[in-house]
Amino acid sequence: MKVYKEYKEIEVKDIKGVKANAICSRNLEKVCRYMDIIKKEGIKKPFEVIQKENGYYVLDVGIRLLAAKALGYDKVPCLIRDTKQEILLRKLNKIFQLEDENHEVKSDINDEKGLKFCRENYYKLNNL
Repeated sequence: MKVYKEYKEIEVKDIKGVKANAICSRNLEKVCRYMDIIKKEGIKKPFEVIQKENGYYVLDVGIRLLAAKALGYDKVPCLIRDTKQEILLRKLNKIFQLEDENHEVKSDINDEKGLKFCRENYYKLNNL
């Protein structure tokens, strides 16, 4: 379950987690492929990043980011993940058993079964 704080354009130089030396012989083809796609279509899918005290960190491999940087992009669209909120939601889902082991939702806190289970296990919330 992913939770996002906000969507905004972030300067490429402020995004960490990808090194220019990541372009090796096996990644070069992928970077070139992404460069072609970005040239034709632009950046359609925003980059997922987390915010730390000293900047932003990209959460995927970063080959698309390298391609955008190679094309001269100064800013790229980003979704900033809210990891604290995600952790809290995972804990709540674990307590109320709304997710299975693969983090797929089994029931909803608003349906009758989920609501009954939550009422029966309300005391567990006080231990968070």
